[in-house]
Amino acid sequence: MDLYSHKKTLSIIHICYGALYTVIFLIIAGLFTAFFPFIETAIIEEEGREARWILPLVGTVVKSILFFLFVFAALPSIIGGIATLQGKKWGMIFLMIAGCLSIFSFPIGTAIGAYTIYVFIEDNKQKE
Repeated sequence: MDLYSHKKTLSIIHICYGALYTVIFLIIAGLFTAFFPFIETAIIEEEGREARWILPLVGTVVKSILFFLFVFAALPSIIGGIATLQGKKWGMIFLMIAGCLSIFSFPIGTAIGAYTIYVFIEDNKQKE
């Protein structure tokens, strides 16, 4: 398989991986948004007024964490995959960032990260 085929395959894999992460984050955010008011009411009834000031803060922190995970995990994969498919040179940099971040997601992310590093190295060898 030539380098162009590897880059195309890698781009499609990253787009699918980023889309999967996006769906997972949307489901988690939807579940959190749907169930948090019920949990908040139960805690306030159990703990009293002391819990009223902290629960909105907890909700904001959890939503912020989900947003930042989306931005750092899914978005670089999708942007880099689309850019690389369109022939943009900077797309491989995004894929390398996304691949290195995905290495910690064992086992699928590790395989994607290793393949990303392989294609990136081969791309750099060909440029020399």
